[in-house]
Amino acid sequence: MKKPYGGITNVSKYLLEQYGEKGVLVKRGRSILMNQQSMAEISGRVTRNCSVVAVTRVMDYYRRVNKLEQIPEDIHKLYMMVEEVAEAYGYTDKRGTMPFFIAGITREAFKQYGVKARCRGVYVWSFEKHVVKEISAGRPVIMNIARGFYKDHTVVVAGYSIWKVGDKLYPMLRVIDGWKRGIHFIDYEAFAKDISQSIFGSFNTTVL
Repeated sequence: MKKPYGGITNVSKYLLEQYGEKGVLVKRGRSILMNQQSMAEISGRVTRNCSVVAVTRVMDYYRRVNKLEQIPEDIHKLYMMVEEVAEAYGYTDKRGTMPFFIAGITREAFKQYGVKARCRGVYVWSFEKHVVKEISAGRPVIMNIARGFYKDHTVVVAGYSIWKVGDKLYPMLRVIDGWKRGIHFIDYEAFAKDISQSIFGSFNTTVL
């Protein structure tokens, strides 16, 4: 039985169950250290606010690494401001956030603190260009997913690794999904195949 492409906690075990071998780790990309709290912990409630929390998480990361003292250190206060910006883009608890607006919300939220950010929604993407390149540069990526295990959900990509099973390489995305505290993994190969008929998802990059 095939496993879901996401929510993976033990990569070796997943590869064994999915592809018949534990696999060998051939490359561990940079791991970006970020707040790993759940959506409920950051926002104080359980609702359809995954994109708002993802933007908050990315801003909190840049606050720390770029020493942006004007951005609140209290992530709960920061979340409230991001939610206000998101509401101007049509966010509600009932319907969540339109994926096409994530880049605009991120850009506008940084602007509230006088920070100029270049934010871009990417709808035709590649592992090398939009994961490896961004993560290697220390830039987390917001990823919106429309189908499968993370249907209509937004996660933050905070690293990656590449595993070999037999003669084939399997990239694994290291993500903070917000459903639970901590790190989970996405099998990029299985995820990409899941959307092979049409592009049901987007990556959002942020450069300060």
